[in-house]
Amino acid sequence: MINKIDIPTKCKLLLSQWKENLNLTNYERAKFKNVLNQLDFQIEKLEEKELQISVYGRVGVGKSSLLNALIKKQIFPTDILNGNTKTIKSYTWEKRFKSIKKVELIDFPGSDDVNNNKEKQNFDYLLNSDLILFVIDSDISRIELNSIEDLLRNKKPILIVLNRCDQWNMKETKLIISSIHRKLSFCKQKIKISLVSSSPRDAKIKPDGTVRSEQKMPKVNIFNNELQDIIDKRGELFLCINSLRIADKFYKLLKENRLLKKKEEAQSLIGKYATLKASGVAINPFLMIDLITGLAFDSALIIQLSKLYGLEIGGPSARQLVKKLGFQNSLLGGAQIGIQITLNTFKQILILAAPLTGGLSLAPTAPIAIVQAAIAIHTTKLIGRLAAYKFLMGTNRNDGRPRLMLNYLLKKNSDLRIMLGDFQFLTPSTEKNKNYLLP
Repeated sequence: MINKIDIPTKCKLLLSQWKENLNLTNYERAKFKNVLNQLDFQIEKLEEKELQISVYGRVGVGKSSLLNALIKKQIFPTDILNGNTKTIKSYTWEKRFKSIKKVELIDFPGSDDVNNNKEKQNFDYLLNSDLILFVIDSDISRIELNSIEDLLRNKKPILIVLNRCDQWNMKETKLIISSIHRKLSFCKQKIKISLVSSSPRDAKIKPDGTVRSEQKMPKVNIFNNELQDIIDKRGELFLCINSLRIADKFYKLLKENRLLKKKEEAQSLIGKYATLKASGVAINPFLMIDLITGLAFDSALIIQLSKLYGLEIGGPSARQLVKKLGFQNSLLGGAQIGIQITLNTFKQILILAAPLTGGLSLAPTAPIAIVQAAIAIHTTKLIGRLAAYKFLMGTNRNDGRPRLMLNYLLKKNSDLRIMLGDFQFLTPSTEKNKNYLLP
């Protein structure tokens, strides 16, 4: 059991040990220099207890005015016209927190900026943040829903902030919130929506009869207190989650690179074991020996593949993986055994009948042996390909520690599940269509 007080320390130790056990080559260190630097920077943030909070949303929803209201200073430029923020700006919040020593607030340009390339760069940078305040100023749009889904898929804790609430009465506000929750129904947990009015204005009639809009005091005190409470209770967990997320992202890139680089060698290795297995099955008349030999060859193949990819596993783990793959794939399980039993039984009858037929009944055993060998070759190739896929996508106790601890934190903390909408276990789109990596 991981004690709450020990989580940051254990997270740092886990990541350090995990990195050492990867046995990175100089080529891999150079190729993944940027993401490794990103991971080191995040681990340093974890050690120094420095939290980054980003404010994100469409153009003109009041992101900058919300930050100014929180810090009670006019640091971030605002304008009556929409979309005043053109570049990413940051400010260190002069506020004290229980477990976090420093909080950096980051203001992002609007998400529907016409410069799509720049917007993508901004979104990639946004993913490095530890907590995201997603600001909206009305019922949620399709663009905003897509952005929220992308953030949740990347395991980013978010708080939805509904700005400009001074525009609606209580009934209208309830209808808007109800509509937002309905559109976020893909989340298992209801993500909390905080209500603010960061820059309310009031119409005033001047003595000359003209109407002017006057600035009123921001209404952000409740949200300010909520945010401070969240940072006090969950700040270090946000840092841990981001560190583990980046580590898991790097590990996926590393595995993909190793699988692609070793693809031809893996194909050759699988071919070698397929030939050996086929030869053994073809000349052996006993089914149980076939099955035991097949398990031994398949386990040895998986061990050699794991060594080839630099993702080594032991004999027991290899045998367990063979059984798991057999259970998941009908051809490797019941279908293969059924076919082999049928062919072996037929072959046994022909062998036993040989003395009565003067050896003529042995002639059909050759085609049967060829069929058995073909099945052995096909299933060995399938085992190799499925094992490579497991190495790419799977997680075990030895090589998947960042993923395992990340999942543990997300499962055990109800507040985090709400911020993530219990959405964190869906497969990111970047993990799909990886067949070209497999042997």
